[in-house]
Amino acid sequence: MPATPAAPAAAETTAPAAQPAPSPAPAAAVDDALGGRLFDRWYTGKDFTPDSAKTPDAIDGRGGPFGNGSLPRADGAPWSNASGHDYRLKNLFGWDLRGSEGIAGPKYQNKKQVLAKNLLAGKESFDELLAWFDKGSTDSPGLGKVLSQDELRSLTSFVIGVRDGKLPHPDQVWTLSTTSPGRYTLNAGGDATRGARLIGERCARCHGADGTAMLFDDDEFSLGTHTRQKAYEDWAKILNGQPGTKMGRQVKSTTGKEMAQEILDIFAALCDRKAFPKGAAKAADVPDKDVRCGAYLR
Repeated sequence: MPATPAAPAAAETTAPAAQPAPSPAPAAAVDDALGGRLFDRWYTGKDFTPDSAKTPDAIDGRGGPFGNGSLPRADGAPWSNASGHDYRLKNLFGWDLRGSEGIAGPKYQNKKQVLAKNLLAGKESFDELLAWFDKGSTDSPGLGKVLSQDELRSLTSFVIGVRDGKLPHPDQVWTLSTTSPGRYTLNAGGDATRGARLIGERCARCHGADGTAMLFDDDEFSLGTHTRQKAYEDWAKILNGQPGTKMGRQVKSTTGKEMAQEILDIFAALCDRKAFPKGAAKAADVPDKDVRCGAYLR
């Protein structure tokens, strides 16, 4: 009997090689010092000019989602600049981030454009606050059409960092006052000797050894006279830097408490009118016994 031909061998099946899982998208870059500069003046370097508060019946700026220097509220309608806030968050919430409860509020400097929301009293999660900055509300502008997600995350990181203690809280540097010029007083505990050394290491290259090489606000102030009168602003500049310049964060500690101490030490040194004079600045210096510097004043 003829042999039965063998069945053809089944074709060998090779399982496809396992593909590696896709790498997660890189986390958005977060820079809380950049976030602080955005809080100060977010449109520096951008094609955006706020509509003018001097012409409240016309929206006449440039840039933004409407092309006219305005931003939307959460409902999509343009939000007016009639009060002169210029869409700067420091104008809406004050240099201390506390809105109408803080230095810009009715008890202190009484700025008409300040909003009621206290950013340092909230309990929002990072994502919740990010969404609020992105979309805005009925009372605040949405920034999502003019800032990138990285910028929004940096802004949110700055606010939450100050709120939760990763960054200095304004109360660690200065105290609100209803009677003081400027409506604040510097806290005790600053080390003027250490502050002078930090100024020499970090500030003198641009500002000069005595702080008179660079004047501010149309030549009204030197470094010393500005801080002696507006430390509520300068704490943010030292912490975050100056928008549109090479000046970045000037504190090097890693905790909010230690950063606050560096700032307070620098302020204590700058309260010395002889070491850090007005120079050619136009505005008058503070008088003897000015309470803003308190015991630091020399």
